[in-house]
Amino acid sequence: MQVREHKSPKYSLRTELNANSADLTIACAEDYESSGEVLTHKLAVARGEERYLKLPLSMTPIEAARLLWKRCKALNVRTLNIAGNGIYTLKKFGWTDDSVNEWMYQVIKQVSEHHQFELIISGGQTGADFAGGVAAEALGIDAVMTFPKGFKQRTLTVYELIQTEEDVLRTVALQLQVLRENHPELHTAEPAPEKSRRVSEPDDGFCLS
Repeated sequence: MQVREHKSPKYSLRTELNANSADLTIACAEDYESSGEVLTHKLAVARGEERYLKLPLSMTPIEAARLLWKRCKALNVRTLNIAGNGIYTLKKFGWTDDSVNEWMYQVIKQVSEHHQFELIISGGQTGADFAGGVAAEALGIDAVMTFPKGFKQRTLTVYELIQTEEDVLRTVALQLQVLRENHPELHTAEPAPEKSRRVSEPDDGFCLS
């Protein structure tokens, strides 16, 4: 995983960078009226309505995975941008960092078993953004999280947390440890498939279509 800071401290500029760098932006949220979600939608659909997909966290992971897989198949998505509400918003709906990470892991895992991502990117904000990075790291998918300058985040207790790259990686490691404790298979995961591997549709009883 790579974590980097944008030259600007503004959230909007890294949001624009990510939307323009991805084949598809998914918005994993409970509140789609927040300023961040409105901006994400505006920037993503500027490249085409099909380049934006709502995946409400109220959906089950399998429901979200089916929608995501269908869109990824249609667009041949290789770079996926994961966006959504911050934990300061999601807390109002009963979410924690660990529960968002679990939901995201289940979604990305099920899709990646049948569709190969080359890169997952996010804006590094707490909540959905960060969960995207944690899930990618758990699954061995290349990931880049781009933060506003100063690796800025908004947490439950700090409105503008300024930190270092090492601070971010430490938080990733702590959250990843919890995810691995809940998923023993992550300790014995097989190496990621070769880039040239043909990705087939499910044939093991699990169906995304």
